[in-house]
Amino acid sequence: MADNETMSETEAYGPLTHKVAIWSGALIALVLVILIAGYLWLDSNSGHRFVANQIEGFEFENGMELEIDEISGSIYGEMEIAGLKIRDPQGVFATADTVRMDWRPFAFIGSHVDIRSLIIPKASLLRMPEFLPTESEGPLLPDLDIDVDRLEVGELDIAKVITGERHMLSLSAEVKIADARALLNGRARALARPGVAGGDSLKFRLDAMPEQNKLDLALNLDAPENGLVAGFSGTGQPMSLALNGKGDWAKWNGTLEGKSGEDMLADVAISARNGTFTVRGDARPGLFVSGPGQNMLEPVTRIDFTAAGEDRKFDINGRIDSDNFVLATNGVVDLGNNRMQDLNVDFRLLQPSVIAANVNGAGVTANMILNGDFAAPAIAYTINAARIGFDDTTVIGLRASGNVALKEEQWRIPLRARAQRIAGLDEGVGALLTNVRLDGDFGYAKGRLLSENLKIVSDRINATAVIVADLNQGLYTGGLKGRINGYRVESVGVFNIDSDIDLKSGKNGAFVLTGTVRARSSQIFNEGAREFLGGNSLIVAKLSYDTDGIARVRSLNVAAPSFRLTQGSGSYTPSGGINFAAKGMSDQYGPIGVKVSGSVARPVAVIAAARPGFGVGMNNVVATIRGNAKGYAIVADGNSDYGEFDANVDILAGSGPLTVDVNSGTQFAGVGLTGRIRQTGAGPFSGQLAASGSGIEGDVILSAFSGKQRAIIAATAVQTLLPGPANLAIERAIIDADIIVYDQPQVVADVQIQGLQMQDLQIAAARAKIDYLGGQGTAKIMAEGRNQVPFRFAANAVLDPELWRVALDGRANGVEFKTRKAARIIPGRDKYSLLPTTIDLSKGSIQLAGDYGRGLNIQSRLNNVNLALINPMMPGLGLGGIATGSLDFSQSSPSAFPEADARLRIDNFTRTSLASVSQPVDLHFVGRLLADGGNARAIFRRRGAAIGRMHVNLTPLPPAAGSWTTRLLAAPLSGGLRYNGPASTLFSLAALPDQDLRGPIGVAADFSGRVQSPVLTGVVRANKLVYENNAYGTRLTNMKINGNFTNDRLEVTELTANAGDGTISGKGFVSLSSAKGYPLQLALDLDNATLAKGSDLAASATGEIQLVNNSTTPATIRGRIRLPETRYKIVYEGSTKVATLTGVRRKPALGRKKITGDAEPISGVPGNWKLDIDLIADNQIYVSGMGLDSEWSADIKVRGTTGKPVLTGGIDLIRGTLGFAGRSFDLESGRLRFNGGSMTNPTLLLTASGEVDDVNINVNITGSAENPEIAFSSTPGLPQDEIMARILFGNSIGELTPIQAVQLASSLNGLRGGGGGLNPLGVLQSSVGIDRLRILGADKDTGRSTSIAAGQYITNDVYVEIVTDARGYTATQLEISLTPALSVLSSVGSFGGSNVNLRYRKDY
Repeated sequence: MADNETMSETEAYGPLTHKVAIWSGALIALVLVILIAGYLWLDSNSGHRFVANQIEGFEFENGMELEIDEISGSIYGEMEIAGLKIRDPQGVFATADTVRMDWRPFAFIGSHVDIRSLIIPKASLLRMPEFLPTESEGPLLPDLDIDVDRLEVGELDIAKVITGERHMLSLSAEVKIADARALLNGRARALARPGVAGGDSLKFRLDAMPEQNKLDLALNLDAPENGLVAGFSGTGQPMSLALNGKGDWAKWNGTLEGKSGEDMLADVAISARNGTFTVRGDARPGLFVSGPGQNMLEPVTRIDFTAAGEDRKFDINGRIDSDNFVLATNGVVDLGNNRMQDLNVDFRLLQPSVIAANVNGAGVTANMILNGDFAAPAIAYTINAARIGFDDTTVIGLRASGNVALKEEQWRIPLRARAQRIAGLDEGVGALLTNVRLDGDFGYAKGRLLSENLKIVSDRINATAVIVADLNQGLYTGGLKGRINGYRVESVGVFNIDSDIDLKSGKNGAFVLTGTVRARSSQIFNEGAREFLGGNSLIVAKLSYDTDGIARVRSLNVAAPSFRLTQGSGSYTPSGGINFAAKGMSDQYGPIGVKVSGSVARPVAVIAAARPGFGVGMNNVVATIRGNAKGYAIVADGNSDYGEFDANVDILAGSGPLTVDVNSGTQFAGVGLTGRIRQTGAGPFSGQLAASGSGIEGDVILSAFSGKQRAIIAATAVQTLLPGPANLAIERAIIDADIIVYDQPQVVADVQIQGLQMQDLQIAAARAKIDYLGGQGTAKIMAEGRNQVPFRFAANAVLDPELWRVALDGRANGVEFKTRKAARIIPGRDKYSLLPTTIDLSKGSIQLAGDYGRGLNIQSRLNNVNLALINPMMPGLGLGGIATGSLDFSQSSPSAFPEADARLRIDNFTRTSLASVSQPVDLHFVGRLLADGGNARAIFRRRGAAIGRMHVNLTPLPPAAGSWTTRLLAAPLSGGLRYNGPASTLFSLAALPDQDLRGPIGVAADFSGRVQSPVLTGVVRANKLVYENNAYGTRLTNMKINGNFTNDRLEVTELTANAGDGTISGKGFVSLSSAKGYPLQLALDLDNATLAKGSDLAASATGEIQLVNNSTTPATIRGRIRLPETRYKIVYEGSTKVATLTGVRRKPALGRKKITGDAEPISGVPGNWKLDIDLIADNQIYVSGMGLDSEWSADIKVRGTTGKPVLTGGIDLIRGTLGFAGRSFDLESGRLRFNGGSMTNPTLLLTASGEVDDVNINVNITGSAENPEIAFSSTPGLPQDEIMARILFGNSIGELTPIQAVQLASSLNGLRGGGGGLNPLGVLQSSVGIDRLRILGADKDTGRSTSIAAGQYITNDVYVEIVTDARGYTATQLEISLTPALSVLSSVGSFGGSNVNLRYRKDY
């Protein structure tokens, strides 16, 4: 049973094994069939195309590509490739029509490259290839046996674009490389043909068989000056190079010698000892390079190099040096695996100037140790320099180290550097760079060098640098993230800088630098910049820099006390394109706008400034500056204080000398300017500028004189009037001057002016003559005129090299001044010294002494000096009093802190205005200012009693805080003020005419804070004050004032007063901060307050008035006032006329009126507050006088300024009558309109009507108040003269007597308010001094014919009038005013009859 089972299993297993063997054999056979079929198919036409496609689709790491048209023959033996093209990323750079190769590809399985022949009949090199950088390469000496039995290139056509000449190269060679032998034998020739540069010949042979102790080396190069080698090397010189030697593998000695032209190229000894090669000698590799590389290698490079090789590894030890550097290296280089092992490289720079002429240094060394793959070695480096720099900038004590490695396809370059300091920079930067430390990493990939963590620390810097360098495009930029303290910009200021720059990376190597930079100034050196900015400033800008190479600025803002820049933005492209725009606001210059476009080479800048000034009040200036290859073209226009101006100027600064062309169209205030000036070789300018227009003619001729600048000026002005607001007018002026700018200039000049007027300045006559040459000469000046006050002075000077003597004599506003003896001034090299000089005044004298140069030092002694002397220099102050004491001031330089000392006693100190003089007070003042502190004490006395005291103490900041003005303005302040006395004394110092303030007042205030922003604490208290304005009859009684000093302002918490039957109340504040512009805000409430009360004007008002002044609102008075009742009486001007004298003849003066310098009355200074007031009255504006008895309503808007108010709107008639020639006319309509012109000259439209002798007569008054037009009409219609006769006399014109005709003219004149015309009665009335004179018509009831009536007010309430005619009639009339409305009238006549009447009269 068991046997049967075993047999069954065996029978079953046998067929299975047989089946497996069959299937396996079938599979192997199938594979063999496929391989054989594939082998046979690849060598078919379709297989050749497949192979060509695979070759063309292969991607080389360096970007190379192959293109094949056709493969023929056998790919396993002799084959031919047609249409071979080789590409790089830029395109095809080499072609070959045919390549024939006989090879054995299957030999490669045994690491054997077996090429029996490789023949290229004809090929072309179109240009040099530009391959991509690769991160890894194959081994330089791969572990392969290479056999190329025959290598031939028939003709390689090298394009002209490569060397500048076309070349043709042929090559034949044999190559055998194996472990046992290295054979390289061949020849190359550059063919010479028409249009082809050649003639080069190269033969080379290497046959090394170590096992057979064989070594044969030879090389011979012969190249003509226009051949292929000369073209590639760029020398343009013939070249020969020969390597010859003898010996075997154990010992071989040879030489390498060569020349390039007449220069030695190589003189090197070469030896070989059993695979160890040594090279020693001199060479000239610098002949083949230029720039710093040539400088480094010349004049000769010495070589001492040894390499011991075994199994493709070389242990090298060598040194290359010249007079400029030393390079030493040792270590292992494995050419079989492309690796380095402990390859140590030491470098020492002996002559840094060979890198560049401005590079300098000492002790500059570097060391690198390289390990790993050639393409990605690990590098440990150190750099040391006792001193290294360029120009005047030098890094002292530099030490740097790091370990470089390739990570994630990017080189990581750590940096750890230290430097003691960086010297030679400007003072601001140099102070920042002491004990400098740099720690961080750089990343390098694909030509880009990046760092975002380079920490920079010094004694005053703590920041992180962000650096981007695109070496492919030549773009370099960077930024800081951190803080720099005390960065000094010479001649500008000191800044503390904060920056926050981030580096953000994107796809495909993209990156963005973005962040914010803040710079805050702590000092501003430049006085102009400091004045423009108003103090320290803050600059904030958002910056970005992208992969596209465009630098962008966004949100550039500058904030300073007096200047704000906003909306600044722009960009800068790698090609130099600029696009920038910004807007700003200057307190001094107004709005400013800047826009820059174009490129660096050709920029276009448009600048707009509202009021830049520039000393001539320029405003609304728009300038366009265009850059070009020759220089700049400037076109500008705008306004000035003297009129409009236009500029068309070219500044040529190209290849020739600097030239300025002032083109046609350039004009200033109507004066045309043209000409050209050009800089000469000696430095000065030459050329001519001509001026013509607005009555001015002149020339300025510039030239070089002995290498110095000379200017000849000849100009005249005749009846010149410039149209600007300065109102400059010149009757006549002559200027002749010849100036040569020597170290001691030569000046010969004569300037004459007559009739010059500009605003408040008037020069009636002035002349100056200067004759100065070689440090000696004379100067004379005389002038007389007015600057709100009259002045007249003359000065003579004798100028010698060792001593100047100056005599001065004059008179200003009644104060005479004259040097007692000629002032003596010693001119020095760097300063002018004034010896003690006495100036006698009308009352008192001043003694002066001091010097001026780099600094200023002046001492003055006052002896009974009248303070009125100050008024001509500061018109409007109206100072008075007698001062005795001393004033000393010294400052060693403009930037040094000044010192001052003042000790003054002023007796009877006053202020004077047009019609008021303040109450005199005595003032004692002592003050001192030093760099470490200052103080002042003052006491006020009246009639010997002290009524006020003040003391002030301040401590300036230390020198490190900034300029002396900054230190002084920021100085801590302390002190106080006390006053307890009559308000009239303080109020009188304001010198307001016809105004008075009486009652007690107390002021107690303490100072703290700083000078530029004082802080006050204290109180102001006053009760039962009385204010009176005599001009308007205003009287405020029971006035109460409560105020508190808080910080920098006076808070008025309570201000109340009674004004007639009404009241006035108010509150607000007044700031004492100069930095804020003295802000003010007061609100006054008027409740039926009587503002004026007099016989001619009475007015009450209800409403609110606000006085506001702050940084956003100019000084403004605004309000809305309702007038409940106003009365105005028109004064008859004829009653106040000065009598006219006849029979006196006066001879007119010849020429101008001389100005003596005598004092004139001081006028008040008008304010310049902006007005925004509405005056409203629905009725009850009563106007009377000159025949009017009327009521009006008003709606008037007051705008403009207090100095020049502008009225619009008007008043309208409600009801009234017009008395004319003894008759009463009803006013039917009336309107007065103000249109922004003169307040006293509104336009008129009045209509009145009445009945005379059954004739209805209309009186129409039109025109203006200063020039009214009167017309009459009637029903029935009558001629004008007939109407006038009926109005005046009730008779026809034909019945008028001569004296009635005179009265007709007088009535017309009276209707015009006495403004002019025939008025003999007015002349008579004024001459005899009576109050009223009139002509009366005949009266049949009393027997009176035409009469004359003369009246006089005995008192304000009693009026007496005498009436008489030519026939003896006489009457006396008496009027007694019992009340303003009720009067008693009595009349007694000579022809009998008397009467007594009561008259009641009331205004409605």
